[in-house]
Amino acid sequence: MKTSEEIGELAVALVAAQEAIQNPPKSKDNQFSRYADLATVLNVTRPALTEAGLAVIQTPLTLENGNIAVTTRIIHKSGQWMEETIDLPLSQTKNAAQAAGSIITYLRRYSLAAFVGIAQEDDDGQAATGEVIEEDKPISKKQQDELKNLLDQCEGDDVIAEFLTIKKLDCLADVPISRLKNYQEQILGRIGKKEAKENAA
Repeated sequence: MKTSEEIGELAVALVAAQEAIQNPPKSKDNQFSRYADLATVLNVTRPALTEAGLAVIQTPLTLENGNIAVTTRIIHKSGQWMEETIDLPLSQTKNAAQAAGSIITYLRRYSLAAFVGIAQEDDDGQAATGEVIEEDKPISKKQQDELKNLLDQCEGDDVIAEFLTIKKLDCLADVPISRLKNYQEQILGRIGKKEAKENAA
């Protein structure tokens, strides 16, 4: 993270803003989770940030390795600032412009939510069920293969890459055993929608 030489006034203002910001409603569904879209995150955060004398600038850019990135800068009226850049690879799809736009929106949403300390995606049911996880070991090779087979049955391009991006994982080997059942149920739900569409055709 980069910052101005002094951030004292910014820090005080950010604390005040975070006290006023509530987690946004999760109003959107994708194939694997429920989340708050960018517009909802902006609507929830902007009034509190403005009241505290803060503004947000988010700039998209392309890195030398071809990844799409977004730099999010929080600026205080004193001139103090802090910023962070996050990036994701651009999938090889038929519509590169649409893919880039989706990545930019995704990065803007996650970066802003992280800066102001809010949650904008479901926790996959762990909190709701009150389940206590004693171990969070990664899944076995057999379970990875089973998960891949399920994902291969889903409709869409680059489904595995999409799944890993949404779940913020580098590969299927990083899937924690505590989340496997929930992920399988989500994927089966997507397969069910695909089959229902095919039967209706």
